[in-house]
Amino acid sequence: MIDRLCFIDPWLTRSLIQELDAPCALNHVAVCPDDTSRVLGFCLGRVIADEYTIHRLAVHPDVQRRGIADRLLRSCMKHAARIGAMNCFIEVRAGNAAALGLYETCGFNTAGMRGAYYRVGNEDAVLMLCALVPGTSHCTC
Repeated sequence: MIDRLCFIDPWLTRSLIQELDAPCALNHVAVCPDDTSRVLGFCLGRVIADEYTIHRLAVHPDVQRRGIADRLLRSCMKHAARIGAMNCFIEVRAGNAAALGLYETCGFNTAGMRGAYYRVGNEDAVLMLCALVPGTSHCTC
């Protein structure tokens, strides 16, 4: 499972299922073009009111650094904008330089810090924000 390969604090299977089944879920999955049963990555989030919050973004380690996370992220943000979201939020481990770089490249800015946010590793979270253009397929990223 990609979640277990990518995170030191993987979600329980039931948590992933609840996220997928949430009425306000906005999730995208990247699959291998020649084998649609092989999942390469996913972006899981929820649109509540005019905000899209990304809860999980992961790409299988074997195919990282090929632009999959960037495409998943931008696709979800554009979808969220089309349905009325004005802002996109994500929390990132302060020590995850690769993720921070990806989000900055996609137009996110640091909006704050959450001290000792992550239980595993007792690490701070960087709260990041990107403005969207609601009702369109455009975002500021």
